[in-house]
Amino acid sequence: MSATRIACQSFTGALLGLGLVISAPNLSAAPIVPSATVTPGGPAVGVPLTAAAPGTLLDMLNVPFSFSTTAGTTSGFVRSAVYRNPSGTIDFYYQVFNNLSSVTALSRESDTSFVGYLTNVAFRTDIAALTGTPFTAPTSGIVPVTADRDSSATTVGFNFVPTPPGTKVPPGTTSAVLIISTDATSYTRGNAEVIDGGTITVAAFQPASGVPEPATLALIGGGLLGLAVIRRKTARG
Repeated sequence: MSATRIACQSFTGALLGLGLVISAPNLSAAPIVPSATVTPGGPAVGVPLTAAAPGTLLDMLNVPFSFSTTAGTTSGFVRSAVYRNPSGTIDFYYQVFNNLSSVTALSRESDTSFVGYLTNVAFRTDIAALTGTPFTAPTSGIVPVTADRDSSATTVGFNFVPTPPGTKVPPGTTSAVLIISTDATSYTRGNAEVIDGGTITVAAFQPASGVPEPATLALIGGGLLGLAVIRRKTARG
């Protein structure tokens, strides 16, 4: 075995030992069924009901929100969770509760960031399948009408305003559980927003990027430079 090959194997082992693994999205992952694909800058799509098994619960949050407009204060909770499918891909779940004391109904819930990942949407109402989470039984009829993804591919949003205008998510009601199914294989903290007259951003979840941090890139670059020195020395020998 050549000295160059030994050096390459040693460098690769060192990277693995440091946990510096560069991952890419799993483009072959199957989404929840039924679901609808939302594409960056594409048209809004109808959101189907699903009862597919949710997979393994990985994490969850129940975060309060409150914002004020000229009409007064609107408040409630955004509940979110992360599930891993048997295929290894990640689904992101969200639910909005609007307090009875709120002065406005809510027309939209949106989530970031999904850049670099495929996204399919659905909603569910079978809370029995989501035991051990902050999700509660939704109010009958409070379901998303359409969903969309912005042209930057960052935000996936759910709209509760049908044509003609309906009831949105009125005070004292709870939405269905909203699902964004992705080809991501890991997750991190992200954000969710609720919108109507005012906007508030709260903590939620998002896919984890497979792009190395700058410090990681520096380490890799330094390692490659060292490998080049080894190769030159080997060639001279």
